[in-house]
Order: sequence, then C-alpha cells, then structure tokens
Amino acid sequence: MMARRTQSTRLIVALLLLSSTTWASRPAITPEEYRTRRATVLSRMDSSSVAVFRANDTDQRNGDVNYRYRQNSNFLYLTGCDEWGATLVLVPSGLTLKDNRTVREILFVTGGSSQWTGDRLGVEGAMKELGFGAEGTLSAALPHEEFSEVFARAIAGRRTLYYAHSLPEVVNDPVSGKRFVTSREIRNELKAKYPDLELKNLNSVLSEMRSIKSPAEIALLQAAIDATTTAQIEAFKSCEPGMKEFELQAVIEYCFARLGAEYTGFPSIVGSGPNSQILHYEANRREMQERDVVLMDIGAEFGGYSADVTRTIPVNGTFTEAQRSIYTIVLAAEEAAIREMVIGASSNAAQKKAYEVLAQGLMDLGIISDAKGLTKYCPHGVSHPIGLEVHDVGVMGAPLKAGMVLTIEPGLYIPAGSPCDEGYWNIGIRIEDDVLVTTDGPKVLSLQAPRTIEEIERVMQKKGIGNHSLGD
Repeated sequence: MMARRTQSTRLIVALLLLSSTTWASRPAITPEEYRTRRATVLSRMDSSSVAVFRANDTDQRNGDVNYRYRQNSNFLYLTGCDEWGATLVLVPSGLTLKDNRTVREILFVTGGSSQWTGDRLGVEGAMKELGFGAEGTLSAALPHEEFSEVFARAIAGRRTLYYAHSLPEVVNDPVSGKRFVTSREIRNELKAKYPDLELKNLNSVLSEMRSIKSPAEIALLQAAIDATTTAQIEAFKSCEPGMKEFELQAVIEYCFARLGAEYTGFPSIVGSGPNSQILHYEANRREMQERDVVLMDIGAEFGGYSADVTRTIPVNGTFTEAQRSIYTIVLAAEEAAIREMVIGASSNAAQKKAYEVLAQGLMDLGIISDAKGLTKYCPHGVSHPIGLEVHDVGVMGAPLKAGMVLTIEPGLYIPAGSPCDEGYWNIGIRIEDDVLVTTDGPKVLSLQAPRTIEEIERVMQKKGIGNHSLGD
C-alpha cells in the first residue's frame, strides 16, 4: 500500500510540475499579417490574372471515418483558415461584386452548424476572426455556394490563371499500371476548359516567403519547441528497462496535448536497440532492454508550425563506454555544424562540417579507415528547414538569411554485424536541434532539452509521469 501511495504522489507532483509550464494563451498570427502576405502575392502576379488556392479536402481513413484534418500549408499561410471546404481567390486588378464592392481578395467558406461536427466558420466568422471584408480592405468573405458564379466573372477576359490544387501529387494504380500525376491531369483539364489561359503556379513565390519566419511565426515555433523539449525531459525521467517504446511515446504525446499542441508534427519516432538504426521508424512496439539506447525524434505542432527535436538516451540511465564514445562524436559534430549557421553562409557548410567531425571521430575509433566510409554509418543529410511543414519549403544550399529556422541533426548508426568491435553494434545516436538564424549568430531554440551526457544521466535519475501503474 505504501508503494502505491508513493507512486501516486510522484505522479501528482510530476503533473503539477508539468502544469506549471503551460501557457496562458497560445501565440497567434494577426489578420493583418495574413493580409500583408496576400498583398505580397498579389504584387507578384501578372496584372491580368486570377489565383485560386484550395483548402485540403477531408481524407477518408476507413468506412465513414476520416483522418484528423490538417490544412494545406500554403492555404493556411495565406488565410489562417483551418477548415475544409474553403477557397481563396486573388484578383490583382480587382473584381466588382453584386453589391458593388470592388475587391481583390475573396475567401469562400462553408457555414452553418452541425450536430455531428460542430460550428463552421461561415461568412461571419471569416469576417470576425480572419478579417475578410474588414472596413478599409479590398476583401470579402462569401458562401462557397457562390464560388462558381463569381469565379466565372473573375476569369472572364484574363490571360493567366494561377491554380494551387490541394490533392496528392501522385496516385499509382496497380491494376492499370498507370501513374496519375494530379498536377498534370488538372492542367490538361483546365487547358481544355480555358484554352486561352496561360496556366502558372506561385510555388516559388510562396516558398521564398515562407522560408523567412516573422516574429509571430517564430513565437509559434518556439511554443511547439517548448512543448517538445518538455516532452523529451519527461521521457528521460520516465524511461526504464522493460518499458515498451509505445509507453514512452504515450508520455511524449500526453505532454504535447497537455501543453496545448493540436497535433504531432509527424509520427513520433521512438526506436530502441536495433530500431535506433531505422531513420523513420514508427512502429514503437519493442520492449526496451537494459543496455539499449533509445532514439526519440519528436515534434509538437502549434498553429500549423512544427518542432523537430531528437535526443538519444541510455534506457537504464547510464551510457556504456561505447555509447559514450559515439554520442560524444555526434554531439561534437552538431555543435560544430551549428556554429556554421550564420547569415550569408550556405546551409551546406553546416553539413560539410558535421560530416568532417563524424568521419574523423569514426576514424579515431578505428571504425572506418577513411572519410569515404562515413556514408555507411551516416546515410542522411544533417539539416532542413522547419515551419508549416516539418520538412519545410526552402532551397538547401542557398545562402542563409535572418529569420530562417533549420534543424541541425547529425547521426551515427552502427548496425549489428558491422566490421568493428561488437560493443558498438546496435548503437544509433542522433541529436537534433532547431536553430534560428539571426544577425547575432545562430540561436538554438531547443536548448531546454538536455544534450550532454552528464545532463542526460542526471535528469534520468528522477522519476517521471510514465513511472506508475495505471489505476494508481
């Protein structure tokens, strides 16, 4: 009985500590910022053109059950609308509506209330919450039932149509053997219907815009990162031999939800022992063993913006000498790469530096004989942008600019059977942090999650919310 009381007490204390990290309100992007983004897009369009952006449709999971809805990233970036059944139309030269208003931006939305799915945004919501139709703006919110009629007038006499569909890019049919490329199929249909129109897209414009984060976007990313690092710490404290990987996943995703994240930015990766070798491992079913490491690559999502933070820890709380050796190399590579994240530098410079440190470390241990051998033990790149997508838009290798946020994530993976000492087998180490490029140099946004060996082992001596039995 005493043991059960102690466990319950530890759980209550842990929950109280976790609660103390919650935010009174989530950061938000204002309607004015969305309007500025649309104005930028309008300024980059041909004068005699129309642009159409579609919200994502719902996606069927099975039967009459849909997957949880996630908005198309470009549509969310331009509108702030996170509902399906919506369409944005931009007309640089303006369009006169039936009520004699001249507008350049129209958001078509679905309205009404449903006992099954709750209230929809509707025209009033689009005006009140998103600012469409606000006084002094050349914008309007209209019911989606009016789209066909309004669009027909908007496109009349224009020379160019920018169309951003929201369907999956490729569909493969195994029976016919045909590979359907949706952008090509849609383009063919539009050319048949509007033969006089030139069809273009605005992907390059939006990619350029999205690669530089505003202060509001950085605040949302920081909220997602803070939830992620809090979850990492709680997983450190909860981890112990005999747990299943999915139990750590449950701790992590409970923290996300408890701290207000709407989604995971991607399926949580919790891979122990041999599974630490699998870069995008998602099963998370294995029982963790005494001398395993467990690699946790996770990210919470706030307001559409996703974190991406990886930590690797010893399941029993203490690194073996072999694990310490590999971990030390990876951490040194990460720190060296982060120092390269300065304005004007190529993001490839960070990768080059990380590879140099990783290769030299493995050569010093006698695991490889020359730098070319690194690819066997580090088969991936070490950086990518984050934002509205965990692998966000942006050109790797382009010069870094203030406001860019990228990961640095070197790793080493030594599978069983490798031509090296068996003590290194089944050690997979990845350390990943989220880095903001600033005029004062790189700023690591995810430092809350311990990453030195000493810090990790110290935190793992504590008990977390996963160290109790259900029902206590």
